[in-house]
Amino acid sequence: MLGICKPLIDKIVARIRTTGAVEIILCRNFLWDGGVDYLRSPLVAWDKVCRPKKEGGLGLKQDILWNKAAVGKLVWWIYTKPDMLWVKWVSNIYLKGLTWHDYSPSANSSWYWRKICRVKGDLQLAYQQQLWDSYANRYTISKGYEFLRVKSPDVSWSGFVWNVWTVPKHGFIAWIYHHGNMNTKSKFYKLGISDDDTCCICGGSEETMEHLFFDCPYSKILVLQIRGWLGINFPATNWVHWRQGRQGSQVQQGILDAAINACIYYVWHQRNRCRYDLMLIRPHRLARLLIEELQLRIRGLDRRNLSRRDENWVQELLINGV
Repeated sequence: MLGICKPLIDKIVARIRTTGAVEIILCRNFLWDGGVDYLRSPLVAWDKVCRPKKEGGLGLKQDILWNKAAVGKLVWWIYTKPDMLWVKWVSNIYLKGLTWHDYSPSANSSWYWRKICRVKGDLQLAYQQQLWDSYANRYTISKGYEFLRVKSPDVSWSGFVWNVWTVPKHGFIAWIYHHGNMNTKSKFYKLGISDDDTCCICGGSEETMEHLFFDCPYSKILVLQIRGWLGINFPATNWVHWRQGRQGSQVQQGILDAAINACIYYVWHQRNRCRYDLMLIRPHRLARLLIEELQLRIRGLDRRNLSRRDENWVQELLINGV
C-alpha cells in the first residue's frame, strides 16, 4: 500500500513546503528595487502590499497564507472524498477509525501530517459553518485563502488609482502617494537623514507631500496646463481631494483620474531628477510629455462602447495639446 501511494505522498509533501522570512524579503526587495539587495525600509509594509487593491494593497498573495490554503485542500479531501486512494491511506495509517473532525495527531506523527492537522485547526470554523459542505460549493485554494486572510476596510481611493485609463507606472506612484509615505526631504530631515527640509524644486518651502504636489509653483503650473487640456476646471491646489467629491461620466472620471495620477508621477519624477541629477524640465514641456503619454494610452484602449458625447470629448483630447 505504501509503495503504491508513495508518488502521491511525495507530490503532497512537495506541496506542503516550508515558507519563511527569506522568501518574503526576496519578494519585497524585488518589488521596491528590482533585485535582492534592497536594504532600505520599504515605503509600504508587506502586509499592506498583499491586501486586495480595494483594501489599499497591490493584490499580491501572502506566500505563507497561500501555502496554508493549498494544504487546506488536503484537509477538505479527507472530509469529503473517503474513496480517494490517498484518503484511504491516511485513514488507515493515522485516523484508524477516529473521526477527522475531532482527530489530533500524536507527537511521533510525520511533520507533513502534523502540518495538515494544524491547517485543519485553522479552518475548523469554516468547516463548522459548512462553508464548503457540498460539491457545488466545494473548497478551492482561493476560497481558503480568503477565509484565512485578515480583512481590512476598503479604501476610498482604490478606483481612482487602478483604472484602465491610468498608465500602470503612474498608478503605482499614486498608490504610494495615497499611503502617505513618500520620501520627501521633510521626512528625511525629521529622521536626521537630511541636513535641510527645503523643496528640491522651488527651494522656498518645506518639502512635504502637501507642498510638493499642491503648493509648489512648479506643480501649480503643470496642473494648470493639464486642466486646460482636459477642459475641466479643477483647483490647482488639493486636486486629489477635490476629485473624490466630483461626479461625471465613467469615461471622464477615468481620464481625469489618469491625468491626476500622471501629475503625481511626473512631479515626483522631476523632483528626484532635480535632487539627484540637478536637472529639471520646464513645467510647460513636462505638461506636453504628460499629455503625449496619456494620448498614447487613450489610443490603445477600446472605445467602441463610448457614448457620442464622451467620444467627441476624447477626440478633442487626442487632437489638442498645450
